[in-house]
Amino acid sequence: MSAAKKLTHEYLVDRLDELPTLPSIVYELTQVINDPMSSTSDIEKIMANDQSMTTKVLKLVNSAYYAIPGGVTSLSRAVAYIGFDSIQQLVLGASIVKALDAKGPSEFDVNQFWKHSIAVGMAAETIAKITRHPMPSDMFTCGLVHDMGKVALFSISPVTVVELSNYANEKKMSYFEAEQNLGILNHTNIGKLLAEKWALPISIQAVIKNHHQKDHNLRGGLSADLNNSVDIVFLANLLIHALKFGNSGHSKVLGAPKEVMTRLTIDPQKDFKELIANIKTSLDKANDFIRVICG
Repeated sequence: MSAAKKLTHEYLVDRLDELPTLPSIVYELTQVINDPMSSTSDIEKIMANDQSMTTKVLKLVNSAYYAIPGGVTSLSRAVAYIGFDSIQQLVLGASIVKALDAKGPSEFDVNQFWKHSIAVGMAAETIAKITRHPMPSDMFTCGLVHDMGKVALFSISPVTVVELSNYANEKKMSYFEAEQNLGILNHTNIGKLLAEKWALPISIQAVIKNHHQKDHNLRGGLSADLNNSVDIVFLANLLIHALKFGNSGHSKVLGAPKEVMTRLTIDPQKDFKELIANIKTSLDKANDFIRVICG
């Protein structure tokens, strides 16, 4: 019996409880961000309790991705340039990457996995801006963590992820299809369970659970806003696979479904070329960001 088929649902759920929790700074910042009376000084007070995270956030803000003229040296200046929400999303994203700092067989390259995931975040933020989503930085985080069920499983059973990835590539199918063929609890469910354990925002939970489901009627009755978030990351994921930036466990490339493009009001003839160009521009600035957030 393969390693994948030996893993029961109950075993995986139990092992997820053994994974690290997110630092308290994540939840404290969320409270501050959600309080309309909060100020920059409130954020600075919370961040002062975690100097290593503050340093990482400042490095991320000073990366080529944000391209702030002259850079910033203080958190207050960082907030002034990219906003409260973006700072909170960077802390959340960096905390999740750190909590899922998995080590294992080189057959599944974790660095290439995070390269893919960060690129999906950047593509999702780009799509969000083009389609006038109210919080593009939230879409960055949704894209960044959309596949976290894979790396969570890698932390629990590296050999299973290697087996699934090898099977997907041998059969020229997606990793998601390989999970279905081998009867393993798929990464969307694993990621959703972990997102619930960490009390992540409902938008992140919805994206993790549904980012392979193109039919919005089969997503469990999500609101229009949540369906929009799922559509953005769904498309971002397909585009990054097509651009072959990083690797999340398979090499199959799928076309963008017409219905998803329509819901996002992206015209394949008029808008698509510009969208791809904007995403490529973001990816050109990705290496420094990847190095910092994975460091």
